[in-house]
Amino acid sequence: MENQSLFKEFEGFFSEEKEEKKEKKSQEYAYSPFALQDAIGEKSAKKIWIEYQKLLFQGIEVEDLIHKILSKVRDMAFIGLGAEASDLGIKDFPYGKSKRDLKNWKPEELKNFYTKLVSMYHEARMGKEDLEIALEKALLQL
Repeated sequence: MENQSLFKEFEGFFSEEKEEKKEKKSQEYAYSPFALQDAIGEKSAKKIWIEYQKLLFQGIEVEDLIHKILSKVRDMAFIGLGAEASDLGIKDFPYGKSKRDLKNWKPEELKNFYTKLVSMYHEARMGKEDLEIALEKALLQL
């Protein structure tokens, strides 16, 4: 009887009910985490700036944003060169979306924009410029 009282608080801990509660819940975002990448694919400076400001307002760090932007531009550039989804390590949906977005970009523009973003990131890390302002300027120049 004494053993039962010792473990009473753990009763039902390993039951199936507990496992059902652990099922994956759908994540709800106050913003769309991929809207900025979609706007970059569309090459719409207005949409890009609005989505960029929304993300900053939500408290997302600029370092996180530049990596999302770089991955989108890199994927589009490599898809333009003939890379497949398996080569890039991405799923079919983002691959198809990036492939469709290529119609809005010239290959040379993608290459130049990617180079500019990488350079900007490293210069900001060295303390030469503020990453948030430099990224906003680059996005508005599209």
